[in-house]
This record gives sequence, structure tokens and C-alpha cells, in this order.
Amino acid sequence: MWRFACRFWESSAAREACLGLQDRGWSVTRILCATWLATSGKALSGTESAQVTAWRRHVTEPLRSSKKYITKNNPRTAIVRECISRSELEAERVELALVYQALVSDNYTGSGEIPLANLALNNLLAAAPEKTMDNETGSLLDTLTRELSTLVEGDNKPC
Repeated sequence: MWRFACRFWESSAAREACLGLQDRGWSVTRILCATWLATSGKALSGTESAQVTAWRRHVTEPLRSSKKYITKNNPRTAIVRECISRSELEAERVELALVYQALVSDNYTGSGEIPLANLALNNLLAAAPEKTMDNETGSLLDTLTRELSTLVEGDNKPC
């Protein structure tokens, strides 16, 4: 899952959409999980393990909050901000590993013949922190599904 996350993150449009949703209370890890499962033809149930939730709440989110508190481009705090940023990335890597471990132990079933974009959107909606969506959130979700389709189509092109 980490390799998928890194490849998906390479798309500036996907990255900006994920960060835009994160600013709206979404978990980027849940977004990446939802899209990764869609590439495997599997549906996200919407629930996650207590271990993943606890890790995010006690490790990933406090690191992110600390990083946001430290202003960018301040030479006096740049080293601290960079260390926290690297730690946040490693915390996200652990979080994705915990998610993967939980997913492997669960019995996820295929979703039949649902097109990738539809499955991805369904999975993203299952990962949503709330069920009401405004136009901007819908636009960000559309961007993610489009970028995911582009990534998967690129993987399926003959070399």
C-alpha cells in the first residue's frame, strides 16, 4: 500500500485534492486506503481498526498539528519543522502499515463489475468523516477519482 500511496502522491492534482480534503477534516490515510482498495476491485466498509484510529489520534495528528504551528521559512525553527515533517511522514507510513495489516486480516470481498471510478467514489464516501458533501468536496473527490483512473490506465498500458 505504501508504494501505491507514493505513486498516487506523485500526482500534484491528487496530492492537492488529498490536502484539500484533509483541511476539511478527512484522513489522508483513509483516502489512500479507499483508492487503493478500489484498484483491487474491493469495497471499503467504512470502519477501521481501533489500533489505526488510536495511532492517528495519538501520533500522526499531533505531529501534523505541531508542524502546522511552526511557521514556514523561519530560519530559527526550520530544523525543528523539518524533523517534525519527517516524523509525520514516518507516522503516516506506520499508519498505512497498520491499515494494511487490518485489511489483510479482514475478509474484503470483490465488488463485482463496478467501474473503477464508481468504486473509488463509493470507497471515498465510505471514508468520509461526514455524509454531507458540498460542491468543493465533490470537486475534490472527482479529482481523486480522475487521477486514480489515470494512474491505473498508465499501469495497464503496454510497455
